Amino acid sequence: MSQLALQRYDDFTGGLNLRADQFQLQKNESPDLLNVEIDPRGGVFSRGGMHRLNTTAVAGTWNPHRLYSFFGDSPRLMLANDTKVLWSSSANFTVLQYSPGNDIVASNAHGASMAAWGDTLHIVTGAVTAKVSYKWKSGDTYATALTANGPTRQAYASPVGGHMPSGEHVITHANKVFVANTFENGVLHPNRLRWSHEGLPNYFMEDDFIDFNGGGLGIRALAVVSGQLVVFKSNGIYLLVGTSSTNFQVVELSVNLGADTNRGVAQSEDGVYFYSNPEGLFFYDGTRLVDLFEPLRPLVDEQKLSTASSEPYSVSFVGRRVWLALPYDEDNTATQPTVNFVFDPSLGQRGAYTQFATHDSFGLVNGTDWTDSSGQNYRVLLHPTLAFVVKVDLFLEEQDNINGTATSFSSYYRTGWVDGNTYAQKKVFRRPDIVFKQVDTQRNVNVKVFHNFEEASGAERKQFDVTLDGAGVGMFWGTDLWGTGVWGTSSEGVEVLSGRNLGLARCVQLLLTGPSNGGWGFDSITYKYNNRKVSG
Repeated sequence: MSQLALQRYDDFTGGLNLRADQFQLQKNESPDLLNVEIDPRGGVFSRGGMHRLNTTAVAGTWNPHRLYSFFGDSPRLMLANDTKVLWSSSANFTVLQYSPGNDIVASNAHGASMAAWGDTLHIVTGAVTAKVSYKWKSGDTYATALTANGPTRQAYASPVGGHMPSGEHVITHANKVFVANTFENGVLHPNRLRWSHEGLPNYFMEDDFIDFNGGGLGIRALAVVSGQLVVFKSNGIYLLVGTSSTNFQVVELSVNLGADTNRGVAQSEDGVYFYSNPEGLFFYDGTRLVDLFEPLRPLVDEQKLSTASSEPYSVSFVGRRVWLALPYDEDNTATQPTVNFVFDPSLGQRGAYTQFATHDSFGLVNGTDWTDSSGQNYRVLLHPTLAFVVKVDLFLEEQDNINGTATSFSSYYRTGWVDGNTYAQKKVFRRPDIVFKQVDTQRNVNVKVFHNFEEASGAERKQFDVTLDGAGVGMFWGTDLWGTGVWGTSSEGVEVLSGRNLGLARCVQLLLTGPSNGGWGFDSITYKYNNRKVSG
């Protein structure tokens, strides 16, 4: 018998790669995974739990648009839902009004847009007639209406204040407030960008505007990157550089890429992430555009994104990772996002993806990071069909609890194909050794074995369970939240367990499915095999 050979895998930082050709997969990549985290030092772990923030469902029609963090006199988590603006100081949400019994009502297709100016939040509600903008301090009972700028304008010499254009988007930049896609004097200006006086957010001059006429009809989103105001249209991206009306200049960044809605744009400290349909996810850091979608491009090329979805994508930057929600559905029937492809820029040299879904098989949308008045940090996103804000990355929780009931979620990791450096030679694959993380109570991990590049569902050649012994306390990721404390788990140690013989094959692949009763993880897999003689 030939000598026993070993092949060890303990680096999984390549993450998810959906390219169909298995020969293009790197050793540290996976063709399929769900609800598992990738440790940058190696290892795979089930994700943290997802729990609702508000215990009382948001009243009225649930049509969630976006969450905003507002750090005013007291921190508030702002929610644009359907036509309403709501706020929360810790859990449940209250509708924001401008007078007793009168709610702020937005006409924007994607809800009210908000931007903070010091301790004051500015809100624009739409570019249609009779719509006004508002400002609000977190200590005030009611918001204050701001008269639309038109026909009243604010000269530099003697401004009177209290005015703001009605529009679709608002952002603060260069010590000014910018409003885009405006309605003025009974006329819609979808390509217009206006800005306030220097240091005066409610004073707008007649001539202080630029119309961006290229790239399709309508400004769709705004972002600020490295001192540049980034203006997104459906088929074009522009930069406004400069600091004042005397030196503003427009630079064309792209004539092909763009963003359909502000849901597809997410700001980070290092730049802006955006989804351009159908090109995919991109990143602009102030100097260059980076294509981040290569590992997922088969989703578009092979038409695996449902065209029945009313909101085909959402981009959020939460917990220093990008949560891309897509309606991944080969049957083309999904009407909402079904998964989150979570891009972690800290994995490997270029970042990597993993894939999450809630226990009820949805992708979360339009989230943010938020800190309440007690200093508690939250990573929150919106459930697309249940009227709850959802806290994520709860690594001390092993189940989801979105609707009030603790529920397990499925998790699995599929390895690449292992062929001993040659698929032309058959091998007898022996019992693999797998280094599992210790767990607090006994639980099983199911292992399915596939042979010879056949990985269709039900095509496994063997199947067995590996029993993880309970070790008392374990499976705590970090000290509390993702990215804090020591990276990894605070389990007592690891457990080296052997599987069953994998069989005679040219190559093998393992599908490890986690238990339904708690968390799990593994650090390394060592394959053992004997090469068979090669015949001509």
